[in-house]
Amino acid sequence: MATRTKDMQASHEAQLNELTELFRDQIIIQLGLAGVAQRNIRQILGVDITRVNRILKEINKGRRQNAKRET
Repeated sequence: MATRTKDMQASHEAQLNELTELFRDQIIIQLGLAGVAQRNIRQILGVDITRVNRILKEINKGRRQNAKRET
């Protein structure tokens, strides 16, 4: 019984960690769209600058593609 409880706790912690990382990604996106500098986003969230760059690069790529379609 104790093993099952530990397994459930581990599973719950893994889900919470995954959810936390998804929220961080969403905050990176929102701050990037709001025009906050990448280094400031990194400082605010305490994440690696490459993570911020990777996420915002995809956002900006999509924005450029949409701009080309409109013209």
